[in-house]
This record gives sequence, C-alpha cells and structure tokens, in this order.
Amino acid sequence: MAPVRVAVLGVGRWSRRAHLPAWRRDPRAEIVGIYDLDQTLSRAASDALGGVRIFPSATDLISSGDVDAVDVVTWGPAHFEAAMSAIEGGKHVLCEKPVHRDFRETLRAHRAAQEKGLRTKVGFTFRFSPAMMHVRELIEEGFVGRPLVFNGFEQNSQFLDPMTPIRVGEGDASNNPEIQVGSLEGYGAPIIDLARWFVGSELEEVVGMLSNLIPERVVPGSTLPVRLPIDDADCFIGRFRNGVMCTIQSSYVTIGNYPGLEARIYGTEGALVCRLVTEDRLCERLWGARKDAVEFKPLEIPARLYPRSGGPSEAWETSFYSNLVANFISEIEDPNLLSGGDFADAVAVQQVINAVEISYRRRGWVSLPLDDETAQIPGRA
Repeated sequence: MAPVRVAVLGVGRWSRRAHLPAWRRDPRAEIVGIYDLDQTLSRAASDALGGVRIFPSATDLISSGDVDAVDVVTWGPAHFEAAMSAIEGGKHVLCEKPVHRDFRETLRAHRAAQEKGLRTKVGFTFRFSPAMMHVRELIEEGFVGRPLVFNGFEQNSQFLDPMTPIRVGEGDASNNPEIQVGSLEGYGAPIIDLARWFVGSELEEVVGMLSNLIPERVVPGSTLPVRLPIDDADCFIGRFRNGVMCTIQSSYVTIGNYPGLEARIYGTEGALVCRLVTEDRLCERLWGARKDAVEFKPLEIPARLYPRSGGPSEAWETSFYSNLVANFISEIEDPNLLSGGDFADAVAVQQVINAVEISYRRRGWVSLPLDDETAQIPGRA
C-alpha cells in the first residue's frame, strides 16, 4: 500500500516536538510538505526533514493534489478554517484542539468529512498514552465492574509565572469584564475526552466554576503585565446519562510537571488510577485495586502498547503522539476500522466545555445536549 502523503500546516514548538517526529516514525506515512507563516521556522523544519517541500501558502498546501492528509497545527483560532478547507478539498484531517470554540461549528466540519468519506482526528494526545490505553482495556475486561465515579485532573504550572507570555483566544480579553475560557478549553478538553471514553456515556448535566487566579499577565510581544481575565483554573461536577458522577478540574497555574494529568475511575468491582506526570524519567504510572483488596498496587503497562521502538522512558510528547498518528494512519487505510478521538468526539467534548462556561455565567446547572437557544454563551468575547 502506498504511504499516506501528509502535509503539515504549522511547524512551531508543538509540531516539532510531537507531530513531525510521529509522522516520520511511521513507515506508512510520508511528509510531502510543510507551511508556516514564519518562514524561518519553515526553512529550519524543511532542513531537519531532509529538504521537504515548503508550500508558498496554506491554500497551496491544502489544495495540492500530492497531499492525502493535512495536519493542522496552527494557532487555535485558525484551526477551523484550515480544517474545513482541507475537508472540502478531499483531504483527511488531523487537527489540534479546539477545532472550533463553538461545538456546532465542529459538528459542521464532522458532517462535511462524513459526507466525503474522510477520516478526522483531533489532538487528544492523552487518549493515546500506553497507560491510558491499558486503562480502557482493563475497563472493557471488567476490572472495575460497573463504573460509578470518575475524577479527573489536568494541571501544571506552565503559566504560574505571570511574566510567561500567554496567547488568548479570539477577541481582546483585556477589554472584557467577563472571565474568558482558557484552561478549560486547552487543558480540560483531554480529561473530558478520557472521562467519556472510560465511562462509555455522554454527560447529561454539568455545573461549573471558572477562576482567574493571576489577573495580570504579559502577552506575546510585551514585557508589561496587563489585566487579562482568563480562566487559569476551573472545575465542574457532572452526571453522565448512565448515572456515573464525575468531578473534573483543570489549571495551568498549579505546581506540577508535564503532562500533569490524572484519571481515576471507581466501579462496583475495582478502581484504577492513572497518572501522566514526568517524574524520575517516567511519564506514566498506573495503579489498581479490587473490592476484596482495596490497597492500590502498581500495574504493568503492556509493551505492545508502546509505539514502534518505544518504551517507558521515552518522552511523553513523542510516545503518545506516535500512537495517535499510527492510529490515524490505520483508520485512513482501513475504512471498516472504528474511529477514536475524531471530530465526533471533539463535538461532544466542546459541547461540555460550552455547557460549563454557560453554567458559570448563569450560576446554575446546565442540561445536555445543548440546543441553539441554550448554546448562546453570555459575555463571551
């Protein structure tokens, strides 16, 4: 079978640390081109890839007949336009999160891809951690029995220092009195995705809180802190349609190492706790307990779940993303393979994020799914 020809749109820090190494690692894929607004980054990436083609524009990259799949790793507000253009051009799409800040627009992109028989994938990186993949296997095997409670945390100290420049979403947050979504969208999304995956159901109601703990920060291109009322810590309570209760917290001002994620699931027969935190050269750990032996004990992560030539000591960026890309390639090659972590999942995750934001602004519980009336978010910039 011919390799999947992929073009990468955006070759900044995350692209270089995760996306590009993952595509290069899989022999079933070939990077045929790149583009970035910063031509210095484009040239450096092209040289590192052995002189791969630099497209003159994003439009040229997306419309090229030599491309089968487009990997969208641009600045967040540009995700949707690039993803939709690629789908309209008949390309499979891997897109970093969020596809769009409004779940209804992500749904539109998902349906457009379905109509054309195209595969999509979203950067839900932690779904493809070997440890998290094993948690899913153990749940399916009945280790926890019937799920009852899910607790999720995603937090690190990336922006604890207010002098670390932070880019905000669409609009000028400094001129808006309302807290704008930040951590919930960037850091809450992956743990919401894992919660849905492990529980096997959709959320039916949520109530949440957004916090602005460090109100003054610098933005790119400036050294003077300005008022920036963005969500840098948040939490919400939810109930799934199958009755499972959850609590989820995200923050990027909480001391801790990358990736900074922990998922706990408790059921009628046992419980599992999985931590993705880089400590002592390891980035993932898993513990389990049964109802007749409630002490949590370490569980081994099967070697088969690590990417090609990988292992426990590999950096999480390349380990997890290599699994994600390998899964995406397999889905492109096999039309009968069920999708996981695609635009449909992104729709469900973004709808929860939108509902939590609405809950915070209205100070009350919000039912899911949202309709066109309830999906209107008061105070959004």
